[in-house]
Amino acid sequence: MRKIGIIEDDNNLRNSIEAFVEIDDELELTFSFTSVEKWQAEYTAVKAPPSLLFIDIGLPGLSGLNAISLFKKVYSEVKIIVITGDNSPSAIWTAISNGADGYIVKPFSLKELKEQINVVCSGGAVLSPQVANTVLEQIRNRSGIINEELKILTKREREVVDELTKGLTYKEISQILNISPSTVNDHLKSIYQKMSVNSKAELIAKILTN
Repeated sequence: MRKIGIIEDDNNLRNSIEAFVEIDDELELTFSFTSVEKWQAEYTAVKAPPSLLFIDIGLPGLSGLNAISLFKKVYSEVKIIVITGDNSPSAIWTAISNGADGYIVKPFSLKELKEQINVVCSGGAVLSPQVANTVLEQIRNRSGIINEELKILTKREREVVDELTKGLTYKEISQILNISPSTVNDHLKSIYQKMSVNSKAELIAKILTN
């Protein structure tokens, strides 16, 4: 059972996501608030931490961007997907740097949510097409910096990083590189150690913001 949290001030969208979660037998709604402040006032009463959190950026009070790192500290295992109308590069980089596991630009179909939840909870990353294009363009523009930063990695480890920055899951990376998922995991452990990071989000943020 995957537990879902929601921080969204658009009542219609929040209610739609709540209804979607409640009718899915594999999902359970843990909490739903219109602002970070309302969550802060009541989160100690939440019985179980969420597996995944959907959070808007343009919230009243504390912004969703600034709240990402807060939620990561309170719920160490939570996966966070930003849902927003803002597709500016600065917002995307800040979200990724702060630890977001996905970035979806409104409007989006609720039918896509289940697949996105599965991808993120399986270790992948979810990016709207326009966001993915922005990320890839930034990577191309900084290819010299990236190559310099990744010189300490082996050729195979750099290949894993290349696929990881595209938002692929461990299983998808293993299929593309024709190696087992456990080997992908072994490579990632080595990559994290060499790059002095602890997660995929930290790795991507380090590459993009170096």
